[in-house]
Amino acid sequence: MPGADALTRTLALYQDTYLPEDILTKVDRASMACGLEVRAPFLDAMLVDSVQELPASFKYGRRQTKRLLKLAAANHLPAAILARPKKGFGIPVARWLRGPLAPLLRRLLGRERLEQQGLFRPDEVALRIREHQEGVRDHRKPLWTLLMFQLWYDRWLA
Repeated sequence: MPGADALTRTLALYQDTYLPEDILTKVDRASMACGLEVRAPFLDAMLVDSVQELPASFKYGRRQTKRLLKLAAANHLPAAILARPKKGFGIPVARWLRGPLAPLLRRLLGRERLEQQGLFRPDEVALRIREHQEGVRDHRKPLWTLLMFQLWYDRWLA
């Protein structure tokens, strides 16, 4: 978009790369896996084209994102909804690691395996697993990362 302002160019780049190559791909895979049909009404071609033509000041202002959408929804949603921070869709990893994935966690992050690999500190990993299993601390992020690493390791390096 030659001559366009920085925000418009950034949004165009996002629209052309991040949406189709990441976000929309993930939504498509997740919805198909569950037999769901997903619609993205704000990606209507005429709407996107119209919004692209608007000046940047209509789209963003003083740390206020989604300005037009919030203005359009103001008479239909409570102010608390419009003002709340962005919230992503989270999968129940913490619960999975305490429940159905616990045996996999123990197998792939067990002391003997970790000692044999020599990549991670078995005592540290065991502490995090124990604290997570007992509900003392939420270690879902490091445990999930370690678990995914071990699956990757088995697939590509073992």
